Amino acid sequence: MEILWALVSRLYGIVTIIIYGLLYGRFITPFLHNKKAVRPVKIIYICTMSVLYLFPYTMHGFLAYALGALVFFVVIYLYDRRNLEQKIFLFFFLYLVEWTCHGVLVIPRQLLFQGSLILGSALEWGEWNYFGAFLLTEFCLALCQYFVMRMLLNIMERIYIYKSENMSGKELGLMLAIPISVIIGYFAFVFFSDIYLEDTKWYIQDTHASFYWVVALYQSISYAALVAVVTFYQDMKKNYRKEKENAVLAGQVKSLQKHIGEVEALYQDIRGMRHDMGNHIMILENLCQKERQAEAIDYLEKLKGQFHEAETEIKSGNPVTDILLTESKKEAEQRGISFACGFHYPEGTSVNAFDVSIILNNALNNAIEGAVACIMPGIEPFVRVSSYREKNVYMIEVANSLKGQVFLEEESGLPGTTKGDNGEHGYGLNNIRQVARKYFGDIAIEQTEGVFLLHVMLLTGGV
Repeated sequence: MEILWALVSRLYGIVTIIIYGLLYGRFITPFLHNKKAVRPVKIIYICTMSVLYLFPYTMHGFLAYALGALVFFVVIYLYDRRNLEQKIFLFFFLYLVEWTCHGVLVIPRQLLFQGSLILGSALEWGEWNYFGAFLLTEFCLALCQYFVMRMLLNIMERIYIYKSENMSGKELGLMLAIPISVIIGYFAFVFFSDIYLEDTKWYIQDTHASFYWVVALYQSISYAALVAVVTFYQDMKKNYRKEKENAVLAGQVKSLQKHIGEVEALYQDIRGMRHDMGNHIMILENLCQKERQAEAIDYLEKLKGQFHEAETEIKSGNPVTDILLTESKKEAEQRGISFACGFHYPEGTSVNAFDVSIILNNALNNAIEGAVACIMPGIEPFVRVSSYREKNVYMIEVANSLKGQVFLEEESGLPGTTKGDNGEHGYGLNNIRQVARKYFGDIAIEQTEGVFLLHVMLLTGGV
């Protein structure tokens, strides 16, 4: 019978480790770029903690769980080396959650055992009945363990919105303030418990049952404080992203105002040429009548040159997009990138030229920057822009050559930021999405081998 009791206790410990390993793997998945790391990380954590649990040498619970969490994140970092600061924070967070879960579950454990003992004494249970009650109690505790841990992890998963955002060293310091304070508090509880045991030869919880409630309350408040800090951090990230988006949009607006000014200057040149057209015709007539044909031809060549200067290379159906596309073509070709344009402005629709220009400006800037990274011997980088209409749907497609693979955030579907990246690629695409949604559309991204393709859909409302 003693062997059975010990076996069930061991089995409960292993089941708890498996529960934690599976829930940790589920929690960490959205934070990882390399999703293939999740399965081996779960297996390694479960195996490590099982060995520590079954190992004959008695290790303090704090050290055992800290070692297990450390192995968990070392393996994660070996698979996915992005955002080390965030991984350090998650290491401390998971340890805190584990300790919080243990502290909270002490109360239902005591209530279940006391209830079974009282009921057993009243009914004068036999040895096997006691064992059955113990088995049922361990099963209920395992379920409680699962639901409490899952609840704590789910809360953090929901409030931690920007999982792919980089965490700076200063932000890490802010985020670790609560977990480190809680760990210090944990050592204080352990210290006072040990002193009490040494002085009285009794465990403090045996003589003061309220000790469990104090520990559980302290851990619950600590977790709530951590949730508050993470919520504040995410709000800070949200405001920062909004500021960056507005800054990028302001830059785009300034650029488009420049293009509009160039269009106005173009129209002014054309109006001036029309005004002078009578004089030009009269001069040509005089030259032809006096049989000064060579001078007439030379004069015509100069006029043709002025007309060409007043024209844009690309004709898309709108003067603003004409200038924007022409400038993008010149920039791409100057940087050794081939540029192909099949874009046509959707005339006769409710789509505003300013909105289309924001889409093109952001998309082409990103495409050219992406193609620049592909400039190498034997490879011809390219940028292609095209558009087409099907009834009320207007599609804009921008493709560029791509080196490697762009990491897309799971929440937004847009490129995430990495160290050294100013993030404007993602913010620019977010501005494109905002314009598309203004017309009840959206954007989609495709990545094939060597090609990044952006689809922008707008509902035109035209005929």
